[in-house]
Amino acid sequence: MEYASASKERCLFVFDSIHRVMKAEKLLKKGGLKIDLIPMPREISSDCGIAIELPLDLKKEALAFLEENQLSAFVCYAKKHGKYEKGETKK
Repeated sequence: MEYASASKERCLFVFDSIHRVMKAEKLLKKGGLKIDLIPMPREISSDCGIAIELPLDLKKEALAFLEENQLSAFVCYAKKHGKYEKGETKK
């Protein structure tokens, strides 16, 4: 089951490696969350060129799901009104 969202505000998960991005993608999709892989936005500096984007209103659920599956070491950004705001860091 995929969770739908009416929110236009987006959340971005930035990982420190492509391997973590791919693992997170697999876990989140398996959990039924609607996510997208996107090229890393230029205004965000990272070692990895791909990020996971999802509706902002699914952020807490996605964070809990990743933590439950012991996947950490990423930074969360919220995209509001076209700009990214750095949020929490999971280590």
